[in-house]
Amino acid sequence: MSNTPPPTLARALVPGSNRPVVVGEYPYYRADPGNWAANLRALRALGVDVVSCYLPWRFHETGTQDGAAAFDFTGKTDPQRDVVGLLELAAAQGLGVLLKPGPFIHAEVQLGGLPDRLCGPGHTPYTGLDGSVLTSQGKPLPSLLDPAVRAETEVWLKAVADEVVAGAVAPHGPVVAVQLGNEGTCGDAHLPVDAQDASPAARRAFARWLAGRGLPDEAALADQDVSRWTSATRQSWSRWSGQAVVDLWDTISAFFPDGPARVANVPLTGTTAPRAALDAWAARQRAIQGSGHHVGHTEWIGNPARDTDAFGSHLAGILLGGTDVVEANWGFTWTDESFARPAAPVFNALLALVLGSTTVSVYTACATENWGPLVDMDPDGLRAEGVDPALHAPPYTPGAPLAESGAHQANAQGLRLLAAFLERYGELLTGTVLDRDAVVLVDRALPEAGAWQRTGRTALAELAEAVHHQLAASGRLVGLDWLDRTPGPAVDGTPVPTAVLRAGHPDGNHTAELRVPAGRPADGTVAAFVAAFAEALPAPAPPRGTTAHGRARVFGRTGADGVRIIGAFNPTGAPDRVTGPGWTLDLPAGSAAVLVTRDGRLTGWIATPEEPSAGPVALDWSGTEADAHRVTAP
Repeated sequence: MSNTPPPTLARALVPGSNRPVVVGEYPYYRADPGNWAANLRALRALGVDVVSCYLPWRFHETGTQDGAAAFDFTGKTDPQRDVVGLLELAAAQGLGVLLKPGPFIHAEVQLGGLPDRLCGPGHTPYTGLDGSVLTSQGKPLPSLLDPAVRAETEVWLKAVADEVVAGAVAPHGPVVAVQLGNEGTCGDAHLPVDAQDASPAARRAFARWLAGRGLPDEAALADQDVSRWTSATRQSWSRWSGQAVVDLWDTISAFFPDGPARVANVPLTGTTAPRAALDAWAARQRAIQGSGHHVGHTEWIGNPARDTDAFGSHLAGILLGGTDVVEANWGFTWTDESFARPAAPVFNALLALVLGSTTVSVYTACATENWGPLVDMDPDGLRAEGVDPALHAPPYTPGAPLAESGAHQANAQGLRLLAAFLERYGELLTGTVLDRDAVVLVDRALPEAGAWQRTGRTALAELAEAVHHQLAASGRLVGLDWLDRTPGPAVDGTPVPTAVLRAGHPDGNHTAELRVPAGRPADGTVAAFVAAFAEALPAPAPPRGTTAHGRARVFGRTGADGVRIIGAFNPTGAPDRVTGPGWTLDLPAGSAAVLVTRDGRLTGWIATPEEPSAGPVALDWSGTEADAHRVTAP
């Protein structure tokens, strides 16, 4: 396992790219093949650089031949299965392709794309230490460590590799990347620590891992009831839960030819999530960030444009994970109708870009409406999980920028707007570094132990909330990183002030270090520590802007040749005004703007499209003469 991070995801998807790239999801298995070519052409025209698509195993498997599973990837049994033809159509439009074969894909496909037989008798279910069973539409999902499941999975992956990927690898074909698993291995990378797979095969793998680390006494406990585990065994399980995910990623990766980048995705988790899920997520980062794969994140933890808790969770997760966006909502309206209008997805995309993402994800880019029973989710299973089956009726993601018919929907404006901004200023954005007033370095032992905490606020959750509070209250951005990594300097080469949050009992009065007993409630000590640390810092220099009402959050990025980028975001329900040197920005509720400057001169700016009843974002530039060009959707 390499500790050297791969090149940026943008460069992996579009070699030589000097700007963030736009990835648009196209679920071909929900679209009439007669519409594929026109849809892909329209997505390219809207600014999509790379199309991504899941491959549903259950949809492409057509039976058995000579005792082995048979698959159709060329449309010989059904034109909608012609994924090889789809790749040719994408190549003709100059689109790269990110293929996502699972084996578990979720994607609102029945059983996450797995064949029915894997979710029934004869296969070991994915069962957590707490006895919970991971389900899809009320049916148990299998443990991907079950030898029988693993053998069938290998047949599927080998077929995809040989029949789809091998003949289409870039640069001679469009396939630029392959995704490994989905949100971990089967939508599990965000689960609480005791809900992770603890099937017999998983227990044996954990025991081998412990023994390999010279811990035979702990290995002997691996198969015992968790109530008999020592605190050391529990903490090791926290760490191993990340290694287990990476090991499965590595297994999947080995089936595919060299060339395409390996991409993995891990869901962000909320700072207010139950059962210390934030700590469980963070504990897995030790292995995940060292995997050598391109690790991105999915954003399904609320709407940062409307919810300050969701904003804080995105902030902490992206700062600590350092990940690109690989799946973001551009059309699901089940719980939030605002995702059908461009302000919300553009707000969220700009937030991720300013925090360092090299990608914009559009999931999905096309609202599709043609699919059959192999894809359709079981209505009784949905009802069993408290989901209204009507939510899964066509079209899939009704608010997507493009309709399958070819019509442009409201979010097309947002997609064109972002594409125009990245075309004009994306290279400047990529060449800048996020301004951090300070960094708190976190001992990895804290979340590894905190993942088991059941009462009170964990130290990590309190830290994440304190960082967000500092940004909102004082405009200071306190970054987050790990104690075993060296944070980079500011763009001018000067070191960034650091503080340390370490596991263990207090042992002194170090002003820049706090020791917190691992696994115990923080009880306000972490928040007080961050507040005192931030209070001693100088004011942000250069200034990023001050808010009139403390509602907006303001970030800065600095690059060479006098380039400065200011991002201002208002995730609250009331307007705010941000004032900087020579400029004033009026931000209605739920709006955002990004200003691009060079040597104090405004080069251009982008703002979220106007929301109904909210009013437009307004910029008054009264400083150095500027070409005050506001990016608009072409």
